[in-house]
Amino acid sequence: MSNWYTADTHFGSDSKEVLVRDNRPFKDINEYTKEQIRIWNEQASSDDTIYVIGDFCNCFPKLENDFRSGIAVSKQINAHIILIIGNNEQRAIDVYFDGSFEKFREYCLNDPSCKFDDVKLNDYVDIKGEKFFLTHKPTDHAKDCQTLFGHTHRYGGLWKPFGFNVGVDLNHFRLFSDDDIMFMLGKKKKYWDEDMAINS
Repeated sequence: MSNWYTADTHFGSDSKEVLVRDNRPFKDINEYTKEQIRIWNEQASSDDTIYVIGDFCNCFPKLENDFRSGIAVSKQINAHIILIIGNNEQRAIDVYFDGSFEKFREYCLNDPSCKFDDVKLNDYVDIKGEKFFLTHKPTDHAKDCQTLFGHTHRYGGLWKPFGFNVGVDLNHFRLFSDDDIMFMLGKKKKYWDEDMAINS
C-alpha cells in the first residue's frame, strides 16, 4: 500500500484551454485523459491511494462547465482517490451545490458515476516520519511543516521554501510517489535551500 500525489489535472469533456495554456503535449482532452488514466493505473495499484491536491475537474461556468464528466474520470482509476478541493471544485460547489462543500462531498462519495474515498478541504499525511500539509493553493501553506500543493501549474516551479508543487505538469504527467517526495526533501535540505550559497 503506497501513497501517490498529483494536482491540476483539469479533467472534463469540454476542458480545452488548459492544454493550450500549459502547452500539454496532447492533441485533445480525450487523448490527454486516456493517457492520464493509463499512467495512474500503471503506477498505482488497487491497494494504493492517490491524493489529488486540487483541480481534479475543470469548472469555468459558461465556458467549460462539464465538471461532472471530469469528476467521473475517478471511476476509471483502480487506486483509492482522496480529493483535496481546488479552486475549480470550489467554483462547482458555488454554482452547482449552493455553496455547500458537504453537498459536493456527498455527490463525489455517493453518486454512481464517481469513485472517491474521501473529499477534503485540506489534509495532513505522514511520509516516512515527516509531516506534510496538503492544500491546493501555495499561499495557504502550513507554518509548522512542509506543504504539498498545486494551483500554479508549472509556472511557480517545483520547489518553494515551504514545500513542493506536485502538479501534473511538473512530473512528465506521472504521479509523485512517497519516495519522490522524500528524494526532493533531501535535495531541498542539502542543496536547494542553500541555492544562493552554492551557486554564487
